[in-house]
Amino acid sequence: MLKIALSGYGKMGKEVEKAALKAGHSILCKTDKPADWDENRDLLLQCDVVIDFSLPQSASEAVNKCFDLGIPVVSGTTGWEAGVLAAQSRCRNENKSFFYAPNFSIGVNIFFEINRRLAELLEDYPEYQPHIHEIHHIHKLDAPSGTAIELAKGIKENHSEYRQGWVSAPDQKPDHVSVSSERTGEIPGTHIVTWASATDNIEIKHTSHNRQGLAMGAVKAAEWLIGKKGCFGMLDMLRIN
Repeated sequence: MLKIALSGYGKMGKEVEKAALKAGHSILCKTDKPADWDENRDLLLQCDVVIDFSLPQSASEAVNKCFDLGIPVVSGTTGWEAGVLAAQSRCRNENKSFFYAPNFSIGVNIFFEINRRLAELLEDYPEYQPHIHEIHHIHKLDAPSGTAIELAKGIKENHSEYRQGWVSAPDQKPDHVSVSSERTGEIPGTHIVTWASATDNIEIKHTSHNRQGLAMGAVKAAEWLIGKKGCFGMLDMLRIN
């Protein structure tokens, strides 16, 4: 049984709490504002791991607080890409424990692998051009989603035509992956990758039905991280190489 602290107690934080309790773990404390870190310091030092689903503007501080206290941290907060890189650098330099994933769904991470493989297969067929479209609920603060950015990264790393990265639609650049975002209703998350040509389209799609899969994946990541030092992600946990 793990003693867990939650960083961020919004919708995802509450789902993680449910998943953790169902798995037999305990929640020792919750930090939802900067002052909570000092107020809960004694409880935090008793925790085995912190699971962070906070806000883009506060995730860096949360992860660095965990490093300062020597507590392994699992983060699923998106929209702080520069901060993630800085956290990974500090983790390696100081031998900390950091697990980051833009999406903890098992299905999404298999989808990532299919996306990478499809980009590889289309390397020699320039007539196909990629576009990523993501749909989320109206409460999601960042756009594009971290999942969409990870999909664009998968294309960038596996297709030489798109080494320059991605650009938000409606902007278009020939050597960039176009990414569009839609915010509507209470949709947990849908991601569509389309490779379009004049003769046909190839499309792969992942649809989330709820947040439970994300929460369960985050708890499994916390269980997996215990006893390990370094920077990790879902590919490590799922042994996808």
